[in-house]
Amino acid sequence: MKPQMFRRMIAALVLASSGLASAQHPFRIQDLYEPALAPFYHGVASGDPVNDGFIIWTRVTPKPTGNLNFHRKVPVKWIVASDPLLTQVVAQGNQFALAASDFTVKVDVRGLAAGQTYYYGFEALGRESITGKAKTAPDVAVDQLKFAVVSCANYEWGYFSGYEQISRRTDLDAVICVGDYLYEYPDNDSYSSEEIRDERVLFPRNETVTLKHYRTRYANYRLDPNLRRAHQQHPFIAIWDDHEFANNAWRGGAENHNLRKEGSWKRREAAAIRAFLEWMPIREQGTSIYRTLNYGPLMDLILIDTRIEGRDPQIEDVNEPLLYAPSRTMLGRPQKDWLKTEMSDSAATWKVIGNQVVFSEFNIGFTAPLDPLVTSDFLESQFLDIWDGYPAERRELVNYIADQDLDNVVILTGDIHCSFAFEVADPVLGNPFYDPATGAGAVAVEFVTPSLSAANFDEELGEFFTGQLEEVINSPFGGFNYNPHMKYADLDQHGYVVLSVSPSAVQADYYFLADVLVPVTTESWGAGFTVDAGSTLLVPATSPAPAKPVQDIPAP
Repeated sequence: MKPQMFRRMIAALVLASSGLASAQHPFRIQDLYEPALAPFYHGVASGDPVNDGFIIWTRVTPKPTGNLNFHRKVPVKWIVASDPLLTQVVAQGNQFALAASDFTVKVDVRGLAAGQTYYYGFEALGRESITGKAKTAPDVAVDQLKFAVVSCANYEWGYFSGYEQISRRTDLDAVICVGDYLYEYPDNDSYSSEEIRDERVLFPRNETVTLKHYRTRYANYRLDPNLRRAHQQHPFIAIWDDHEFANNAWRGGAENHNLRKEGSWKRREAAAIRAFLEWMPIREQGTSIYRTLNYGPLMDLILIDTRIEGRDPQIEDVNEPLLYAPSRTMLGRPQKDWLKTEMSDSAATWKVIGNQVVFSEFNIGFTAPLDPLVTSDFLESQFLDIWDGYPAERRELVNYIADQDLDNVVILTGDIHCSFAFEVADPVLGNPFYDPATGAGAVAVEFVTPSLSAANFDEELGEFFTGQLEEVINSPFGGFNYNPHMKYADLDQHGYVVLSVSPSAVQADYYFLADVLVPVTTESWGAGFTVDAGSTLLVPATSPAPAKPVQDIPAP
């Protein structure tokens, strides 16, 4: 979600300061290839773990023939082993990299042991890929699960140094991407950082609209060495948000889609979906991405689509009566019914929901006195792409969780380029049943991960204003707390969350990066919050959650 006010403001500032000096870079995407990796320049990846397997992925880049036409299919061998040297083989087979699927290869490997670490690789055109590491989900009770949670990776705004830090971790079960894995904007636009845009050249140079555009953008991202390492070392569990399509997308269009200039939305949507399914290690189920992954008795990971599956168009004015209509939906009826069933039928201790946009109430209008040029209603209207824009359906889900007496619901969110920790209640203000001191009356907790590299509030609005905004959001304003359910807010640091799940508690640890303008940086633990099983009270942690006693051996 990019509030239009903020996006237009930064666009004007950047264009004015740069004079629209769009430098013409002399090289092509092929110049980013590392020759030693040929023909597997984009590395390997795994994803969607189940109790007996996972998806493995690669892309073969064949050399052009004399007439510049690529081979139509390339034979590929794949292998899965229990050791990093791939000598103790447990599964193997053959596949084709087809031009029809952009020469990507996905294999759904099954028949493996639950809760185990495996290693895998590919061979094609007489060459071997790098070795990847993957893990199956447990089918019995375990003491601890760990996941990195990421969102909002803008290639031109920052290096993927957060992915580099994640790749070093040796006790993650998976990386959960809750959307905005990439951005659709053109090269050298207002969402590119002046400091690095000449080094981080984006392909295609134009905005992604066609299938070829989206495929090229994924290819560009996957040539990044830090992202390639993260995929190599950990399974990814991914859902899309809007920028895999276009800013503020919904099921029938997007704010950043011009029908006259860019043609049919359905054609663009289909191209974006196809490229996502080709390039991401996701288990395909038609064109829908909502699904549940079971991690044994400890956790069910319920992944939803708040963007394309059923979302009604956004309303841009909090004074519009239709905003509060009971019929307005973010999910669509079939997905909403499915979500309710998945939550109520889950026998797992923890029900963790992978969700794209902020679910909890986000009260921001009270900060209007910080800027004499805006009103409270204007500010609130900038945040209607999140669940605040679909309040009746949110309340329906909150009431369902309460009525069904569902315990231990945790929501993971990205999108907003901020770090938040919420106790989920609806309504928040004037609710006689919600007590922020005890968590009573809340039905869930929500952890919002910071942007990995996309522009934060300070980078769009300036450090001074953002500092003021963060201060008033984090404390009572004029003697009154407008967000009593918000237990943490950070508006200006990049990073990610590590979620640690145990039978007795869940802890979310916020890790912040020192500098995203360099390829490799340091990180620091910024904050942590725990919620005990059976409770909805968020408690500040004094240190990161303990590491797993047994660590994985990284892929070589």
